[in-house]
Amino acid sequence: MIYINGRFLTHPMTGVERYAYNICKSLLSMGQTFTIICPKRPILDIYDIHDMNIVRFGHGNSHFWEQCMLPFFFVRKKNYLLLNFTGLGPILIRKKIMTIHDLSFLENSSWHSLPYRLWYKMMTPLAARTSRQLITVSHFSKNEILRFYPSLKKKEITIVYNAADKNIFYRNASEDTSKERFVLAVSSIDPRKNFIRLLEAFTELPNCQLNIVGKANRVFKEQDLQKQNLDNVKFLGKVSDQELVLLYNNAYCFVFPSIYEGFGIPPIEAMACGCPVLAADIPVLHEVCADGAIYFDPLNVQDIRSKIEQFIKIDDCDRKLMIKKGLANAARFSWEVSAKKVLEIINNYIDATK
Repeated sequence: MIYINGRFLTHPMTGVERYAYNICKSLLSMGQTFTIICPKRPILDIYDIHDMNIVRFGHGNSHFWEQCMLPFFFVRKKNYLLLNFTGLGPILIRKKIMTIHDLSFLENSSWHSLPYRLWYKMMTPLAARTSRQLITVSHFSKNEILRFYPSLKKKEITIVYNAADKNIFYRNASEDTSKERFVLAVSSIDPRKNFIRLLEAFTELPNCQLNIVGKANRVFKEQDLQKQNLDNVKFLGKVSDQELVLLYNNAYCFVFPSIYEGFGIPPIEAMACGCPVLAADIPVLHEVCADGAIYFDPLNVQDIRSKIEQFIKIDDCDRKLMIKKGLANAARFSWEVSAKKVLEIINNYIDATK
């Protein structure tokens, strides 16, 4: 019997929750049966679960529920596999597969709150060692896992990419004639997303509008970006997917200045909507964006500013070429392909335990 850790359904949809939800939807569309186990908390309306088998179990929420309550569900159960798509997983359960999205809390502890980094530094290696297999979201993240945890080199680690939901994020050619030319940035507001340097770049781009979508998360160190009070910068906060699609389609370009990512979903969403992408020159974004993006040094404010200025001045033919490259690159990724990888993992596990 296949079970999925459904703690993510009680959380707002950020990158890891979007990953878990879309993998579940795609597995379901492929005919894979499974049961999602959730805390007895409200499931957020953003998740469509009408055709999913949901079981509410135990008390509490978050990490307490996952580590202390969820294991009791499997008492006296023998033939099962628990899939954990958002990171960690109960260390008392060994018949599980765990997903590690990134190890940013090890790369730079100053990016995260003290409770978050202490918890994940302690629990990640324990949960990984007690898992039958690991999933991660890029070759970069796999290399990071082996760099920080060389003892896991004998553990099977499968790469299952993120993607953009093609039913939501697609190009609407009629939106490509926006009267308001603006640059778009989409991300949670946290230090590794590098918005500080992006805003600094825009202090000398007075005739260029920057719209920032996203909000702060309590697991990250606080940043008061709005105190810079730039007239050409708008903070739009959290928006719906429908609003986000319109922004992607109407933006002149999308900029992603992040210093560290496990994958980076927003550039793929932007490309799928026909929005040209300017991305940080870091290894994982070369893996994800390939030749579909223009790259800049994320630690160099002048280079960020220069690349944006240069792109704004390019002719229409070059911009259309970037759109074409972006659309082709986004097509490399799909939730269906990723779900097939997960299905292979499930079937291999079942065959090995017969």
